[in-house]
Amino acid sequence: MKMRCATLALAALSLLAASPLAAAESKDIYAPGTRSGPFVVTPRSLGELARDGYEIRGNLGTALVLQKAASIFTCAIPPDPEHMSYRPYFVCSELREVMPGKAPAPAPTGPRLKMDEPHR
Repeated sequence: MKMRCATLALAALSLLAASPLAAAESKDIYAPGTRSGPFVVTPRSLGELARDGYEIRGNLGTALVLQKAASIFTCAIPPDPEHMSYRPYFVCSELREVMPGKAPAPAPTGPRLKMDEPHR
């Protein structure tokens, strides 16, 4: 009886792991081009945006809001669920509003840039 329960439990776990929900959760939500509401993850770093003249204007939850004229970015330190901590870099997203009836602007391409490591 114990063997049968263990086998059923393993079968249930394998089905859950193979479900579309589990596959969606494993996708990197911080990959460039990923959209979260009106914000699209970009390969730009916080340091790069600051060097380009963007200024921190406030915060949106745990993200910094950077602005230069009409261009707006948010930069946040993403969680690291594998280590129950945070990743050691910022992920920056650009505000790209979608107007009803229009397709969203294409996502940027290129390597993901990370904020420089602190100097020791």
